[in-house]
Amino acid sequence: MENFLKLLKERVAHLGQIGRILRGRALYLVVLAFLLAGTYYLITNRSVFQGKVKVEPLPIESSEKAPVQPQPRESLSGSETVPPELKDTTGAYPAQATPGDASGEETAAKGEGLTLSRPLPGKTVVSFGFAWSPTFGDFRFHPGIDLEGRPGEEVRAATPGTVSLVEYSDDWRYRLVVDAGNGYQVVYAHLDSVKVTKGSKVKAGDVLGTLGQPGRAEASGSVHLHFEVKKNGQALDPAPYLQ
Repeated sequence: MENFLKLLKERVAHLGQIGRILRGRALYLVVLAFLLAGTYYLITNRSVFQGKVKVEPLPIESSEKAPVQPQPRESLSGSETVPPELKDTTGAYPAQATPGDASGEETAAKGEGLTLSRPLPGKTVVSFGFAWSPTFGDFRFHPGIDLEGRPGEEVRAATPGTVSLVEYSDDWRYRLVVDAGNGYQVVYAHLDSVKVTKGSKVKAGDVLGTLGQPGRAEASGSVHLHFEVKKNGQALDPAPYLQ
């Protein structure tokens, strides 16, 4: 009996010691339990995060850059906006240089006796009108015709008149303008030498100069004469007047 009571006392004392330990750590256990419960709640409830923070995606810069359109160094005389029906196409299409009835201009010119002899025997390689320009990479108005020639070949006056302009540029090389009267002017370009001066009187068939490599305005073509006819500053198709 004594042994039982002694063992009982020891058990009670041991339980008391455990109780004291638990009472001393109770606060820490409560805090730990609270943290574990809160963490579990946040992990298992996605709605807590939804709608709270708006995340904007970072802009992604495309590696493909917009194509750069080449800019011509100098606009060609008589160039105009490309008609909608000619966009994304290449080739040559007859067209008027200016709004209005081109046939009326031609009739008036013929009535005034304008006739042109061929300044070169070569064939026409580029006609009057809208044409694709390999040099500038776009569609533009070609205000004259291009006649095929050879380097050093003589260029002859197509009509009598007075030389009103002699100039040189990288775009057109030597360029001559002959005033044929009645508002008509005849233009010759891409010459490498000239035999006349401003104010010279010329007759049809007189040598004006010689051909050379074309200037940069039409550098993509072979050797040729750029030939224009203008009436009061408006470009006309030279082809109907050539004999």
